[in-house]
Amino acid sequence: MRPCCFQKVHNPFLYLIIDSFTKMNHRRFFSQLLLVTILTAVILYFLHIFQPFAAYATMSAASLVFFAVLAVVMYFPSVKAAQSADRNAFTRAIMGFSFLRMFLAVAFVVAFVRLYHPTDKLFTIPFFFIFFVFTGFDVVFMSKLGRVKVNKS
Repeated sequence: MRPCCFQKVHNPFLYLIIDSFTKMNHRRFFSQLLLVTILTAVILYFLHIFQPFAAYATMSAASLVFFAVLAVVMYFPSVKAAQSADRNAFTRAIMGFSFLRMFLAVAFVVAFVRLYHPTDKLFTIPFFFIFFVFTGFDVVFMSKLGRVKVNKS
């Protein structure tokens, strides 16, 4: 067992925790995505108990699924770019996906407003909560991918 960021880690449980937060593979990505999605869904459930937010539960569920699927769509090209010998490919992927995420978020809100004509702006609170949670998740997994060893071929 080789510790990743500490000189010596004698506790195997602590090593597993440190290792899971500093490296990324498909299994860890999907398990962490599932965990983030479930925790976000639970928080949204309790938020939508309150009357002003109850009307926007469907929109919150749709945006939760939307951002979870977007994270999966971003993951595979990002892995390929991180493993590329061209280190600029990964930087381009990060910048492109960040712009895409912001553009699609604005398009999602505009589409919701035009289709459902909400009476107030409270729908933005759960939407941006989901947006920031998944943006944070994307930053974490992209940072982990940035540490991937480069293929020289």
